[in-house]
Amino acid sequence: MRSFVAMPMEEGAIAALVAAQSYLPFGKPVPEENLHLTLAYLGEVSETVLETLHDLLDSARLPAPEISFGALGTFAEMERGLVYAEVHPTPALTALQSKVAQVARQAGADLPRRRFRPHVTLMRANRQPVGPARDRLAAAMGQNCDIPGFTARRMSLYQSTLTPHGAVHEVMADYPLG
Repeated sequence: MRSFVAMPMEEGAIAALVAAQSYLPFGKPVPEENLHLTLAYLGEVSETVLETLHDLLDSARLPAPEISFGALGTFAEMERGLVYAEVHPTPALTALQSKVAQVARQAGADLPRRRFRPHVTLMRANRQPVGPARDRLAAAMGQNCDIPGFTARRMSLYQSTLTPHGAVHEVMADYPLG
């Protein structure tokens, strides 16, 4: 089952993230209901791994980090085909992500070891922009977003199903933070 652990966005942040999407001249916006901050992408994992992970997360005492947003960005000139709203990597957020990754590995998930770059994906594209769209996108990159921060009070374990119209994320379990 394709799964991940993430923090859902709060209403005020969602409204501002959707508004930021309207400034992006290229790609397909991530649906409002799919906006989240990924803590651990698990990929395809067995139900056994998910059950073990659920038990571990359910019994863990995890911090409630402050979430604050920075600029719009992209990975390597749209190499990965997405535009995001940067989330500032506070010590509490980084500690939470590290603990979630540790617990996911303990449950049997094979997570890649890479630096945590917290962000909320706003737009996806199958190719790099060209011409005027590229120029408008380049002008938007690095611009600070007026997205209200919040204290994350929960995180969720999601199942992600790919469809011809995009991914559908379903919450399988919620875990309180703080």
